[in-house]
Amino acid sequence: MTRPTGSTGPKRPYKVRQACDACHVRKVRCDGCKPCINCQDGAKGSPSEASNCPEPSSRITDQVIRWCLDAYFKHKYPLTPILHRETVEQTPVSPEQYGLITACCAVISLSPEILSPTSPHDELIIPSADFLISETLRARQHCNLVEHPSLTHIQTSFFLYAAFFSLDQDNSAWYYLREAITILQTLRLHEEATYSDIDDPVLATYARRMAWVLFITERGYALQRNRQITLQITLNVPMVDLSGSGAEILLGFLDLISLFRHFDADFIANRNSATPSNAEDPGQLSTLQNLLKYTLPNVSNYSQVQQADLLVSRQWLKIIVWKLCASKTLLSSTCSEDAMSLHYPVTVARGIVLASQLVSTQAFEANGIGILEKVFEVACSLADLLSLVPVGSQGSTMDVGPVDILMEMVSSREYRQESASASRRRRVC
Repeated sequence: MTRPTGSTGPKRPYKVRQACDACHVRKVRCDGCKPCINCQDGAKGSPSEASNCPEPSSRITDQVIRWCLDAYFKHKYPLTPILHRETVEQTPVSPEQYGLITACCAVISLSPEILSPTSPHDELIIPSADFLISETLRARQHCNLVEHPSLTHIQTSFFLYAAFFSLDQDNSAWYYLREAITILQTLRLHEEATYSDIDDPVLATYARRMAWVLFITERGYALQRNRQITLQITLNVPMVDLSGSGAEILLGFLDLISLFRHFDADFIANRNSATPSNAEDPGQLSTLQNLLKYTLPNVSNYSQVQQADLLVSRQWLKIIVWKLCASKTLLSSTCSEDAMSLHYPVTVARGIVLASQLVSTQAFEANGIGILEKVFEVACSLADLLSLVPVGSQGSTMDVGPVDILMEMVSSREYRQESASASRRRRVC
């Protein structure tokens, strides 16, 4: 019997090359006989040392880290008070800590306008967000997130979410937000009973804040991106020492919690549904609008960053409820109750314009792209109203009508700077 042309006998099975020493210790194959690209930066010393101590990048100097942390604690901390500076800056730096620092720096690198000016002699250059994220992921290769979850890993995942959200990578943003919530739930840090077993008061304080930040973030993201929520908290809100430093920040944080606590899983599922059900009682929606109207009695004592977040978020949530009412045909052009009127976006947009006049441009910039998306959605609702209701029916020519308000929103400095980016990110206007 003749052998087929080209045959050279039985083929030998393909032999996979051995992993490098560092990967072998971690029981991970990298298909390399010498330290691979994932391990070579930390391959000094023994394999066990290489697997536990990644070498920090020379581009991320102590000066760059301090520069970014200064920006975070000045501009971002009032919005997300989740880091304890002394803990973050402690040495030596572990892989967990290095991953957290680089993730935080990645968020700051996407808002370079909030970095403080440096002298020409310093020549500080912050690496790109992509590079900082890659450093975070490299550090995480030396950690076991699944079997050794921690608050640091939750914080890192949250910053990765924030970075990918700003980069307009929604799938990655959703993944890391879900990861942060999953680790939080694994540690049961969303349950009040867990905190009776935590001896470290600093850990307990920042774990509680982290849980509430994720509570707010998941609801906000679900409303912006038509996602479902899974985090149900049975947790007391953070305590505020009115005589302590930072009391105003925590009071503003509590006000932000109070805004989003009214939006449960049923409301969000109904709002995100292609065909909203009639399960929502019109009276409940009207009550919800009234709650939003009176939730923030006074924000003048808060930082401008918090004022921008609170005022714009409240107006945006009003539009969210109004749009659900519109989908259920519950609105009327003759309704005496402003919140249930077809013309309500005019009132809401007027509040946005007022907020933009009260706070500085930098306060809007510190809030990032999320606040501009909210402004954009309010503007879209106002534009929809103008397409349905003739301009002449909005009042006399001496009144400040919806067209004037819309033009004010479009011409405002904050909106003009980022409107193009926000419009690309917004799915449905």
